[in-house]
Amino acid sequence: MRVLVMGAGAVGGYYGGSLALAGHDVTLVARGAHLEALQSQGIEIREETGAQRVAVRAVADPAEVGPESDLVFFTVKTYDSAAAIEALRPAIGEATTVLTLQNGVDSADLLSAAYGPEHVLPGTTNIFVTLMEPGVILRRGELRTITIGEPSGQETPRLTRIAAALREAQVNVVIPPDIQVAVWEKFVLLAATASLTTACDASAGEVFREPEGPPLYRTLLEEVAAVARASGVALAPDVVERLIAFSRGWAFDVRSSMQVDYERRRRVELEQIAGTLVRRARALGVATPTFDVLYPILRIRARAFGGLD
Repeated sequence: MRVLVMGAGAVGGYYGGSLALAGHDVTLVARGAHLEALQSQGIEIREETGAQRVAVRAVADPAEVGPESDLVFFTVKTYDSAAAIEALRPAIGEATTVLTLQNGVDSADLLSAAYGPEHVLPGTTNIFVTLMEPGVILRRGELRTITIGEPSGQETPRLTRIAAALREAQVNVVIPPDIQVAVWEKFVLLAATASLTTACDASAGEVFREPEGPPLYRTLLEEVAAVARASGVALAPDVVERLIAFSRGWAFDVRSSMQVDYERRRRVELEQIAGTLVRRARALGVATPTFDVLYPILRIRARAFGGLD
């Protein structure tokens, strides 16, 4: 497949590099020192089993690629979505599918409004990856899952083809009966974990080992799940219990991408995660008292170092 990665940071770079290692024609869109490293030495994927480097094409502007890609990974940070959508327009051809793996729950709607729903495939991913240095991505643990699905729930030829390509790259692919439910389940997990660990400035393991940690985490999960259900999403009754069980398998020092951005004093995705949750809750009349405390604290912290600009 001809693959374009719009936003070749940790997540996009990892999946783009993995597809390149599997023999697919991959182009990464990046900037700055990361772009220079990709152009001069390719991308290096480090895992517990070792490291692999592969040559890839890397560009600053997706217009350089033209409308020839079969698949576009849309993996920019959510606060860059509007600019990235416009920059990507020249690269959307008649047969191009844009697979979004962004955080949050609004990405597929934004992309569908821009390019037409026929070009968009909603998805989500569970993976612990870090951009260690320009051109080098580290994956920790066993998680390497992409969940994708057609909004209609049908098994279409493009869905089958994309899933096959990802499996060739050793990615665990899940095709659920309802992709909206899967995206919201990930959001329940993400909003609770990212908000709590960032507010505490502690890893997941450090939070969970304290007596107050697990009950607080459960409360946050339940608040997000309540907003999902009020939004019309048919979450399973046991979703909170399953997510708690899932989180128990994480490494002690796991940190969310938002927490890492806070630690490094970079721009953060607070508004697209906790902010989205709180605003939806207020609009729907759903009580989220714990998020109503954590969200302002996180805004104040981010504003202090310029993380919201």
